[in-house]
Amino acid sequence: MDELILTHERVDDLPLLIGLMQHLRLPELLDAHLGNHGHHQGLRNGWLGTVWLAFVLSEGDHRKSSVQAWVQRHQQTLERLLHQSIRPTDFTDDRLGNLLRRMSHTDDWNALEAALWHTTLAVYAVELTGVRLDSTTITGYHTLTEDGIMQLGHSKDHRPDLPQLKLMAAAAEPAGHLLAHDIVAGQQADDPLYLPLIRRVRQVLGQTGLLYTGDCKMAALATRAEIVQSGDYYLTPLPLTGATGADLDAWITAIVEGDQLGTLIWDAERLLGGGYELTRPQQARSGSELVTWIERVQVVRSPDLARAAATRLEERLQRAATAIGKLTPPAGRGKRQIRDEATLTAAISHILNHEQVAGLLQVSWERQETVTTRVVGRGRRGASRPTQTEVQVRYQITTVAQDDVALTRHCLRLGWRVQVTNLPAERMTLAQAVRHYRGGWCEERGFHLLKDRPLGIRPLYVQRDDQIVGLTRLLTLAWRLLTLIELQVRRGLSDDQTALTGLYDGQPNRSTQRPTATRLLKAVARTEITLTRVDIGAQSLWHITPLPAWVVQVLGYLGLSVAHYTRLLENSS
Repeated sequence: MDELILTHERVDDLPLLIGLMQHLRLPELLDAHLGNHGHHQGLRNGWLGTVWLAFVLSEGDHRKSSVQAWVQRHQQTLERLLHQSIRPTDFTDDRLGNLLRRMSHTDDWNALEAALWHTTLAVYAVELTGVRLDSTTITGYHTLTEDGIMQLGHSKDHRPDLPQLKLMAAAAEPAGHLLAHDIVAGQQADDPLYLPLIRRVRQVLGQTGLLYTGDCKMAALATRAEIVQSGDYYLTPLPLTGATGADLDAWITAIVEGDQLGTLIWDAERLLGGGYELTRPQQARSGSELVTWIERVQVVRSPDLARAAATRLEERLQRAATAIGKLTPPAGRGKRQIRDEATLTAAISHILNHEQVAGLLQVSWERQETVTTRVVGRGRRGASRPTQTEVQVRYQITTVAQDDVALTRHCLRLGWRVQVTNLPAERMTLAQAVRHYRGGWCEERGFHLLKDRPLGIRPLYVQRDDQIVGLTRLLTLAWRLLTLIELQVRRGLSDDQTALTGLYDGQPNRSTQRPTATRLLKAVARTEITLTRVDIGAQSLWHITPLPAWVVQVLGYLGLSVAHYTRLLENSS
């Protein structure tokens, strides 16, 4: 009897991931812009990058050292998906390091980003109403060098003890799909990073009249002037420093104590706050040109910010009251007393100013005297002995109470901020501008995708600067793929007015219309789609696990077909 031999190889989400990258022509784009060495043998850089991305997204691991063993475990599947043979040396550390070095070349990478955006638009309808800009930091356990990309700086990961690089990103709104990014040393400030990226994004998109939205570090007057000069629009909050701080005080007074009327701002049934807007002329130089424009100033109060500020204020009041009470301890050994009223008032003022609660606490104290009569000279006290009287003064704080009237007036001034825009009111009202700015989670969501599993960019497991930059850029490609998966599947479910079930481990009946890409890939992995080779004597047969209906549905939303899985059975005897 012929011997029966079964060989199993897990397929899982590899056909989906590689099919998606082929759909975007990513292997060809990588080859075209990264190039290949003249004596290059084996897989070209385009396929090296594609397979590495599939490994990152499928395994949640970006270490070079792990790729080669993973490829060997999935060699049959990968060779059939790529229609190419894979050599044992294709995914060595040196080959992958060379790929990262090529990705670190800024001009080549910028051209790749532009080409990828246009290819993405040709394949998927990514909505673009504006551009959101923000920065984040990426830490690692690296040795500091004077000119290295990893430097100590203000950490957004709350790890100021670790070297970091800074990633400045521009994403398409409302989708949150990454358009372009810049990588700079970790100690650099955010302010000068906006204009270079805005210029490049403008070239990539090839259009003007877009709204660029960023945080207060985008609010530099020169940045706003160049955006206006280029025919675009901005929306940014102003930092509450310099002249803006003084102006804000007057603007708040106008609505809190004056005749200025405000407008309530709602997001469906949720109150976002209220405020008003005014206009003012602006002018600034952009290059050699003096740019003038009319700017809308939006003075807005957020209930959430006000509550948070009130909580912090209460904490400061408690600290101030406790510190003031400790100024005059009971008389006793080792208890230093305040015996001068000027000293007491100065100490109270210092505490109030330090805690920023001046005028909000009422402090009362009393003057206490202790009279002591002593006999002058040595010897016993007698009727004829002279005496002297000593008066010892100390001050005792009696009450520390909040000034309710002042506190109420002060709380009305909490939670206010100012945002400015040159967008005409007919294109975006005050309420729409507030809703738009607060809808900036699209890019924050991207940063979470980059830093959390499966990408997990922190820490970076490479040391050389060129590989650090190259690996960061490779993972931004994975970020784009995750975003596209989410966008397309959610759009498809919305259009079909249906939901997916079976994505939640342990909750088989739970459904969702807004699955994340991470959850989708995990759910595909749990189905354990397997390619099996059956050898019976000289004959070989192939079998693949039938796809669940929801996987077929997801493939359809991505513009893919089940053929990406069934073609693994091609050329079987």
